[in-house]
Amino acid sequence: MIDRRSLLRGSAALAGMTMIGPRPLSAEPLGNPLALPPGFQMWAVQDELARDFDGTLMRMHALGYRRIEAAGWQDLAPEDFGARVRAAGLDPVSCHFSMRDLMEEYQSTLDQAQAVGVRYFVASSPSSRAAFDPALDWIRASAAAMTLADWRENALRMNEIGAAAKAMGMRFAYHNHPAEFLRYDGVLAFHELLRLTDPALVAFELDLGWVAAAGLDPAEVIDHHAERIELLHIKDIATAQRTPHTIADDLTTVHIGAGTIDWQAVLAAARRAPIASWFVEQEAPFTRPVIDQMGESLAFLREVI
Repeated sequence: MIDRRSLLRGSAALAGMTMIGPRPLSAEPLGNPLALPPGFQMWAVQDELARDFDGTLMRMHALGYRRIEAAGWQDLAPEDFGARVRAAGLDPVSCHFSMRDLMEEYQSTLDQAQAVGVRYFVASSPSSRAAFDPALDWIRASAAAMTLADWRENALRMNEIGAAAKAMGMRFAYHNHPAEFLRYDGVLAFHELLRLTDPALVAFELDLGWVAAAGLDPAEVIDHHAERIELLHIKDIATAQRTPHTIADDLTTVHIGAGTIDWQAVLAAARRAPIASWFVEQEAPFTRPVIDQMGESLAFLREVI
């Protein structure tokens, strides 16, 4: 069961903060986020894109996807990237870049994102001062490298980037992994990011699979922080571990509906959040061709709408 007390403390600390305004991306009224055009995170099909960029986009469109979230520009000029995505009948709504890169310099990346035509500019991972432990996988290494001071520094930088993005007609958001739901010096990192970021400048993209990987119920996290969550990563995870605020040892991402997430509860919670877009994602290794599994994920979501 999720640690409700820690989540409620975080919510209480945010109670006095002003709410953000209307969603900057045209969206359905609150009530059914899955009524929005289906999206996918391009990271899931990165190998396929590298082999056949245009063909892969057309295959994803044929499955029913209509929006994309970029993970880099696939070695293309930003204008070319955006044009080819649109030629495949897809809308480049969002893009990902790491805070590690954005800490050093972000204006050129914002310029690129504006050239592509995205509406959301998303930081996909935090930046730590310490180097990653090469003996650990990325998920655990990033969590181990972070400190409470790092999280606070990241939050302040997010406000700065968010202000620059807003001035250029884009909305800045931050995307979580399991580390955000661990405690650092007794403080839940996600709560610290919520506390220190300005809702007018920083939204959140909640990755449901990574929330579950940290032992929490994604539906309850949405319920407690709905006003800040504008984007969703629809990801499922198979794990038997349910220890709150720890990273599961046996986690494996699977196609939607094949894991342990209660999707009816998640979608009920998401109906109360200002969701502007959502993106299906699955991580390697894949048991079958990833495009087939992405199709199965979308078919499952259509059944539970």
